[in-house]
Amino acid sequence: MKRIVALSLVLFAASIHAEMVVPAKYLDPANGYDIKQIAQRLSQENPFIVEMAYNPGGNEKSENWHTKCGYETSHTTGFDEIICDTRQNNLMILTHGDFKKSVVFMDVFQGADRFKTKVNLKIDGGNVIRDIPADLLANKQADIILEKLKGGRELIYTWKTTKGQFEKVKIDLYGLKESLEFVDALKIENK
Repeated sequence: MKRIVALSLVLFAASIHAEMVVPAKYLDPANGYDIKQIAQRLSQENPFIVEMAYNPGGNEKSENWHTKCGYETSHTTGFDEIICDTRQNNLMILTHGDFKKSVVFMDVFQGADRFKTKVNLKIDGGNVIRDIPADLLANKQADIILEKLKGGRELIYTWKTTKGQFEKVKIDLYGLKESLEFVDALKIENK
């Protein structure tokens, strides 16, 4: 009996983690995406999120919310809205502009080392974030990423910059590290 209870708790915790990482239904315009209501909806539908914060713009305030979520950034973020779980310290959604031309980031902090990954979902074929190659997240790529999110296995793009220059992108499918060859394969497969 104890084993069954323990297993149930593990499975419950795993389902929480997956939902917190990818609340995919909020990324689909067909679901009536509204940044001003998403915090309330998440709180109502996911009781494990016990403290949400919404900040409508303002660079100084944005920096404070970033810091409160365990994410350090400059105060010139340029993003309009920030939502984060300030208790769990592991979910943040940032959007810029209207939804059709926005980029959605989810920062997930894993473990004590604060390893940071980014989910980058392009809604349209444009490139609204500088120094990220537009062809990497063109329309077909965005469709693939959205389908992966709906299917519960997200594509996590990680990158780093030196002096503002794009260096590399890696794929992480629930912890399985892949090379850029995977990205190339997606491009070839969907031409």
